[in-house]
Amino acid sequence: MIVSKGWQRGLLLPNLEGVNTVEEQLTIAKQKAGLSGVSDENVQIQRFTVARYKQND
Repeated sequence: MIVSKGWQRGLLLPNLEGVNTVEEQLTIAKQKAGLSGVSDENVQIQRFTVARYKQND
């Protein structure tokens, strides 16, 4: 998830342990962007998919 407003942006990668809801993801991404006090309606929210690869040892 990417949250942005103007030049401020916060990135949160998916599948983080302990982050179980979309609301938690949004809150963390807004904190990273410095947008904690900004309402959800006033930020741009983008989502993306991630391809994870595991290296065999």
